Amino acid sequence: MPDYIFMLESRLSPEQLQALNQVQQEAQELSLNLYLVGGAVRDLMTGSPIRDLDFVVEGNPLRLAKRLESRGVRRFAVDPDHRTAELLLTDGVSLSVEMSRNEFYQSPGKPAQVSPASILEDLRRRDFTVNAMGISLTPGSRGLLLDPTNGLADIESRELRVLHNYSFVHDPLRLLRLVRFSTRLGFHPEPRTKELFDAALERDFQYHIPLDALGREVAQVAGEENSVAALKALADYELLEVVHPLLQKRKPDYDGLAKLQKYCQQAAAAGYRLDTVGLVLHYIVQRLKPRLQKQLLSKLGLRKAELKQVLGLDKEARRWVKLLGRRRSMGPRQVYQVLDAAAVEMLVFILAEYSDKKKVQAKIYNFLFKYRPMRQRLPVRELQLMGIQPGPKFDQILEKYFEAQLDGRFRSRPQQLRYLRMLAGLPKTSTKPVKKEKEKEKEKDKKPAAGPASAETKQPPAAPAKLAPEAASLGTKQAPKPPAPPSAPPAKAPGKNVPAPPAKPARVPSRRSAKKLKKKSHRR
Repeated sequence: MPDYIFMLESRLSPEQLQALNQVQQEAQELSLNLYLVGGAVRDLMTGSPIRDLDFVVEGNPLRLAKRLESRGVRRFAVDPDHRTAELLLTDGVSLSVEMSRNEFYQSPGKPAQVSPASILEDLRRRDFTVNAMGISLTPGSRGLLLDPTNGLADIESRELRVLHNYSFVHDPLRLLRLVRFSTRLGFHPEPRTKELFDAALERDFQYHIPLDALGREVAQVAGEENSVAALKALADYELLEVVHPLLQKRKPDYDGLAKLQKYCQQAAAAGYRLDTVGLVLHYIVQRLKPRLQKQLLSKLGLRKAELKQVLGLDKEARRWVKLLGRRRSMGPRQVYQVLDAAAVEMLVFILAEYSDKKKVQAKIYNFLFKYRPMRQRLPVRELQLMGIQPGPKFDQILEKYFEAQLDGRFRSRPQQLRYLRMLAGLPKTSTKPVKKEKEKEKEKDKKPAAGPASAETKQPPAAPAKLAPEAASLGTKQAPKPPAPPSAPPAKAPGKNVPAPPAKPARVPSRRSAKKLKKKSHRR
């Protein structure tokens, strides 16, 4: 049996994992049964990046939401009728907490009547089988996979399947969700689901979608990694007309969206977390007249601040381009100081919108992918090892170090450490004794090692032999020595430190051989 908790913890980002542990701890203290459901479990099984965390509680989820809010979590949307709360953590992680419920629909597009239910009933009332799975986070059953509709089998067969025949009738928003999930996951609707989908379109159930639900779905499409493909798929089924009749005819700006996606992917690969919904909405409504743009965005439920941001993107981008183009001789430090006040989403938008401004693009590109990552790699640990405690002086040293790094005052690692010690007010470290010791070691390695004396070492020359007394008295040439008797061939020189073998004793003849020798000599 797979360990789903281990799979989940290894796939979540550090911020998401911290949020998961925090929600588990608070639910356990309130004695609430907690489950992770919906898209997070689906993405875990398909191997896709896990985006949002959706939790279901058997009980009142607003108690848990208030408890989390007291711990610093921001609550930005609450639905008291359905008892749901959408929360945003300080590190940017969004999550939702819902009541385990059952829903009853009286007519298409009308709000459902809600009643508390068990977790299995809650999973069975969802849109597709791949979204009807959950993982228990309750201590008694933690890690248990709940799959009452066999969604794992549909994931293996890469199919989207509705849970009952009236799924699109009860909630027409599922027509748009089917297209979006087909584009994102690469799944296809199974035959019965495709028949129900076509029948619902023929009966125009898509025009019964509530405006608030439509606005949330458009925001989901705008947040897709490949929003161009999702919008084109909606246009193929003429579902953009549901958003606005002219949008189906004039179409969104697909070329601008494609450029935006390119730079958003680069920024995401560099570690930036972007909120691109406003940028994508700009390209969706760009070909409409300004008055229609404002009407459509207001219809989709954007707040005043969000509406002002989307409609003012072009004006704000022109201001930044003018500011960067005016200062042509800006160094890295000046570029960082100017662009540090800009939102990353705005800089990505300028990269996509003003591709012909090469100098402006170079400054923004260096800021996003060179200077900002450099700021994340400041020598905090090295400064702590030098004995500098965190505080105002600590921050000032790092700030001066970063400015010098932008100015290119040092390149190598030793230069960086020397400059850091100088900023910290520490004495310089001398490297001369170290060099002398290394030179001595090299000289020792060159000299041969003195080993013990061996047999092959050269002996001093022997003293000349003394002359015989006869030769000494004559005072002439030395008398010749008598020839030496023939001797046995010399034995082989023994090996090193190996003693020579002892000489064999002379053979003594036996009595019989001595008698034979006497007889032979007598005959002669």
